Amino acid sequence: MATTFFPTEFIYLLTVYYTGALLVSVVVLLVTIKKNRFEGEYQLYSRILDSRTRLQNTDVFTKMAKESSLFLERFKLVDEPQEYYTIISLIDTIEFIYRIHKKKMIDKELWQRWEYHAKGMMTIPKFRKVWHATKKFHTPDFVNFMDAL
Repeated sequence: MATTFFPTEFIYLLTVYYTGALLVSVVVLLVTIKKNRFEGEYQLYSRILDSRTRLQNTDVFTKMAKESSLFLERFKLVDEPQEYYTIISLIDTIEFIYRIHKKKMIDKELWQRWEYHAKGMMTIPKFRKVWHATKKFHTPDFVNFMDAL
């Protein structure tokens, strides 16, 4: 005796199939949104770092900074303000790459190159002095990373 396929069973199977497809689509959409937001934030942060570096490396900013006791103390760590700005930019770049590494958004071999670069930077006395004077402004895990180099 042959079993008959009732329309209710067919509707049930279609409902299960489409519900599963909808759930998969929603998950894919949420992952894509999160990834795009994250990439957008990092692109924006990169542009902000670049802009800050260009603005600080001007005579106008240096003149204003020399009126600040904080900046005067930091400028004493180097021979000229541009060295300070360069070191700060390098530290921020290393931290930026470190953050990308922590989010697993950079190739492991490329990260190793940056880690080696950071170790090299820490051998420069002026770099190390500026690092120690400014590290309190960085995240604790990045401070631990740099201090371990």
